Amino acid sequence: MLIEISVANYRSFCDRVTLSLEAEPRISERDKSVDERNVAHTPQGDFLRIAGIYGANASGKSNLIRALGTFRRLVLDSARESQSGDPLPAEPFRLEHANAAEPCEIEVVYVEHDVQVRYGAAFTRERFTREWLFVRPSGAEEEERWFERTLDRYETGGAWRRDSGIEEKTRPETLHVSAAAAWRHEQAGALVQWFRALAVVNGLDDDGLLQRTVKLLEGDRHGAAIHRLVQNLDGGIDALRLFELDEDLNDWARRVRPAMSASIRLPVAKSKAIKTVRRGVEFDFADESAGTRRAIALAGPIVEILANGRTMVVDEFDARLHTLLAKQIVELFQDPAINRHDAQLVFASHDTNLLTRTLLRRDQLWFVEKSHRTQASDLYSLAEIRFDDGKGVRNDARYETDYLQGRYGAVPFFGNLKAILGEALAEPEA
Repeated sequence: MLIEISVANYRSFCDRVTLSLEAEPRISERDKSVDERNVAHTPQGDFLRIAGIYGANASGKSNLIRALGTFRRLVLDSARESQSGDPLPAEPFRLEHANAAEPCEIEVVYVEHDVQVRYGAAFTRERFTREWLFVRPSGAEEEERWFERTLDRYETGGAWRRDSGIEEKTRPETLHVSAAAAWRHEQAGALVQWFRALAVVNGLDDDGLLQRTVKLLEGDRHGAAIHRLVQNLDGGIDALRLFELDEDLNDWARRVRPAMSASIRLPVAKSKAIKTVRRGVEFDFADESAGTRRAIALAGPIVEILANGRTMVVDEFDARLHTLLAKQIVELFQDPAINRHDAQLVFASHDTNLLTRTLLRRDQLWFVEKSHRTQASDLYSLAEIRFDDGKGVRNDARYETDYLQGRYGAVPFFGNLKAILGEALAEPEA
């Protein structure tokens, strides 16, 4: 299970912020079933199955999820020879001169097989400046340092199986765990596998999601569950049908690599695509509404994550989805009969219908707010808010109403748009 995501000096985040999925022990909702549906009890502690992130446009919600997606790609791909010499995706906070030259920093804490893992790295465009891996075995009170890397110097300990040969082979622009996993280091391979199973959905691009759904439909394991989910997400669809799609790679080569197409003949690639079936009639996927396409694209990954007890992090969660459908997806992760392995959903959204005490606890609701003075993003939970009288948010508060009225911050401030535009349009043209 995912426990924490921490980010510092990355895009709109200047100082270090942490999104925590550790259940706050002092929090108890008025409706006790809300606690029961949302808290997973494990030997390593109590963790939340769901977290929702809210904030104005351009507040930094997407940057938090983008940081996690960037870190995931670095773990999976930085050891590839094809990446050798490529600049790293460092995007430091640029509005403070001192930060622009400093490394970006991303850290993830998770639990796998009752073992808590804390892994992070700091990097510039040129290289990784630091990398660290700390582990707390099941039953232990303190974590062990497995390794710390500062530039090209390594300090190791605990149960980490050190290999100085792999250390020497680790390029400056490569994560050591990625290089070690490529050389079949078992402990590094387990960490890389956790990141591979982590699903990070950025923005509105559904192509990767749809491809995953197609692959899952091709197999025998999750096809039936995906069909049943889609039938209920959109009541008019009776079935999904896969068909072969011939893709002539020579057409691609002629467009993208003219010189290559003149000398090399490429094969015709076979791939699969989806058609929907309504009352026995087939429809092209492109004929479906944007909302239906989004729901089908999400269906495969949702089923896979729930079946395997993994974590799914989704930006723009409510995009193209009806609010009642978004709520039903959240409720899938709360149902112990469906979510038997404590899968998790972290989402960024503007859908305030999900911001309610009957659905989520106060420690599950997070807000991102950008400072008017520094333009840096801050992150805090509803459970952390304190009003002028020193009191926090009560468990009978109207979360949605109070948020929209600005009591929790993290709402947009537009000014009087009618007055501003009226004055602008009234100005005589030069």
